Amino acid sequence: MQTSKFKKATVVISLDDGDDDGFRLYETVFKKYQLSATYNVVTTLLDIEERLTMEQLKILHNDPLTEIAAHGHTHQNDDEDVSKSAELLCQWLDIKEGIIGFASPGSKMRNGFIEENAEHLRSLGLLYVRTSKNTTPSERHLQLQEKLKAQGAPDYVVAHAVDLSYGFEGLCINSVAIYHDTTVENMKGLVELAVAESACIVLMFHRVKKPGEKNYEGKLCYDYDSFVELAEYLSQMRDAGKIDILTTEQAYRLGKI
Repeated sequence: MQTSKFKKATVVISLDDGDDDGFRLYETVFKKYQLSATYNVVTTLLDIEERLTMEQLKILHNDPLTEIAAHGHTHQNDDEDVSKSAELLCQWLDIKEGIIGFASPGSKMRNGFIEENAEHLRSLGLLYVRTSKNTTPSERHLQLQEKLKAQGAPDYVVAHAVDLSYGFEGLCINSVAIYHDTTVENMKGLVELAVAESACIVLMFHRVKKPGEKNYEGKLCYDYDSFVELAEYLSQMRDAGKIDILTTEQAYRLGKI
C-alpha cells in the first residue's frame, strides 16, 4: 500500500495577493506563535494603498518563518505574467538560484495542465505551482472520501479530503480556499484528518480583517479573531508534536525526500 512521504502531518498557511493585512498577521500572530507562512505576491500591487510595501516584502523575505512566492505580475497565468513576477521577485529579494514558488490565480492553470507542462513551467523559473483545489483526485483520495462518508464525517471534511497531499512528486500542490463563512471547526477537522493520514494540508487565505474594516464582509475576507483562534490551535498541535507548520517551499522539499 502507498504510504505518505510526510513523517507527521504538515500544515501550510498560504496568503494570496499581498495585502497589507498580511503584514499585520506577521507582526501580531505569526511572530507571537512562531508560525510559518507563505506570501504569494502580485508584483504590480506592491507599494499601493492597502498592499504590502517593498520594505515589508523584504522584512518578510528575510525572516525564516516566511516565504515569498509569485502570484503573477498582473494576477494572470500566461507565460509572460508568470515569468515576469518570478523574475522581479528574484531581482528585488536577491534570490540567486532563480527558482521560486507560484500560486496560480483562479482556475486557469489546473492540476492536469500543470503536470503535463511541468518541464516548460520549470523553465520559467518555478519550483512548484500551488492551485486552489485538486481537480484530479487520485483513487486514494476517492477511497478516503468514501470511508469518511461511511464514518459520518462532517461534509466539509469529506469535500476537502481530496485536497490532502501525501508527498509532492510533481510540480503541483493543492490547497483549500478559506472563505468568510469557513469556520475554525471546519479547518480543525481538516487538520485532524491530515494527522490521521500523516498528510499535508494547505490552507489558503486572501484577506484577514477585523469587523468594520474595508471588505470585511467579502467572500474572500476572513475574520481576524477567528484567524487568531486557528493560530492558537495550530501552535498547540505543533507543541504537542502532532503537526509541523511549514512554508509551501519547505513542505514541497520535504515531500521530495
